Amino acid sequence: MNNLSILKELNVLYVDDDINACESLKKILQYYFKNVFISNNGKEALETYFKNECHLLIVDYDMPIMNGYEFLSKIRENDDEISAFIMSSYDDKVKLKNAISLNLLDYIVKPYELDTLKNVLYRFVKNIEKRSLLKYQISQTCYYDIRKRIVFDEGREYKLTSYEIKIIEYLFKRVNQVVTYDELLDILDSQNQKSLISLIYKINKKLPIKIIENIKDIGYKVKK
Repeated sequence: MNNLSILKELNVLYVDDDINACESLKKILQYYFKNVFISNNGKEALETYFKNECHLLIVDYDMPIMNGYEFLSKIRENDDEISAFIMSSYDDKVKLKNAISLNLLDYIVKPYELDTLKNVLYRFVKNIEKRSLLKYQISQTCYYDIRKRIVFDEGREYKLTSYEIKIIEYLFKRVNQVVTYDELLDILDSQNQKSLISLIYKINKKLPIKIIENIKDIGYKVKK
């Protein structure tokens, strides 16, 4: 089987309204993953997802405000590649049928054994390696390595600052979408628009390909 050590470079978002279940599974996930983000409903999870770099989504089906199916449906509107699986306390065929349309790794019925969780994690590792999901392809020869957080082009490395990484990863999650100045300033925890403009300029100048397009008076976007 694939080595789960790769997970130490990745982040997982776990969504469940059961506080005790969150604390229990969080301890297990922290053993495998670099960062574990916790949300207690779908609406809160959307905010967490868009503010952080997440590589795997573990989602409970039955939650208040926004359930797991509704949350993942929202995610799929913007991201059809991120790996995810749903958990439920009920072996409900209707829920299972709904979940299939979300392109999930698996559907797990609670309670489950640790080996069941590990098997899903092995499938996750196999999936991201097979589909090369640990990189954003910029052009035929140029790509951003998510694990190393470096841009590569024909063997050459282009290293980025922490702020440049935040901007690039946020925009890559919203390819072909216009991201406003305010959104990006919020990511940088700044109110200085001139600094943002300067940062975008430096990114485009540093990389072999201009990847960030300015949308006048609104913000920026990355094309694919």
